[in-house]
Amino acid sequence: MKIYADVLIVTSCLVEYVYLHTTAALMHRKLRGSRVFAACLFAGLMSLLICADGSTFVGALLITVAKALGIMLTLLIGVKIRGVADFVRWLSVFLAVRAVYTGLIIIYWEISDTKRIFVRNFTAYFDISLLKLTAALITAYVLLTIAETVKRRICTKTVCYKAIFRCGDYEVTLPAVADTGNRLCDSFTGLPVVIFCCDEMYRHYDLDDTDNGMLAGFRLTPYSTINGSGLLHVTSKGNVTITDDSGDSFEVRCCVGIKLSDQNRSRAIFDPALLE
Repeated sequence: MKIYADVLIVTSCLVEYVYLHTTAALMHRKLRGSRVFAACLFAGLMSLLICADGSTFVGALLITVAKALGIMLTLLIGVKIRGVADFVRWLSVFLAVRAVYTGLIIIYWEISDTKRIFVRNFTAYFDISLLKLTAALITAYVLLTIAETVKRRICTKTVCYKAIFRCGDYEVTLPAVADTGNRLCDSFTGLPVVIFCCDEMYRHYDLDDTDNGMLAGFRLTPYSTINGSGLLHVTSKGNVTITDDSGDSFEVRCCVGIKLSDQNRSRAIFDPALLE
């Protein structure tokens, strides 16, 4: 069987796209198109390992190590990882998904005795024309777009969030609102700001007195959200965790802004992009 590099790379990109999106669905996380594109392209280039000589022990070992590192790099490129524990969870699911799909391909290859699939060096090559491959890609993209649109319109529900602020022994939990209009970033650190509208937090840090606020590590920053605009006391101290009603938690890297609540409605306002 002749192996065509263009067909090999494109099919490997498509297979990796399926792996990543299946993993993301199981992890209940969203992927960014640019990162997925880069990860699939990298995986497509890694598929050229099919041409390497693995007949010797050293060759087989090098191919295995390169493939393992390639899988981890593909995951790191395609997914925004939040720490070592998050990487371990993603990698475990990613490997399980790859094992299932690869197993199905190998079973089909063995049972059907097809001449259109060639498996070597942990890589499967599908012997189909580039024209058919392009048609399949366009069809798959259209179907996925339609399915995602239908899912958003029919199955979407309002997600309830909670934001937890911790700084030393001090901890506050508030209802949280995802607001795409909150694009506020701290001018010193460049980090996005999660706004806590909470009288109790405002009094705890004595932010009525500007000098006390500065001593506590706060600085005044202009802001604008769905609730209006004004000046906000912002600090890089503490950490924020956002949880949704399905129990998923997200440690977000951000600064914290504190202001008085409106009509005693304490809540946190964050950019939903922080959860991607």
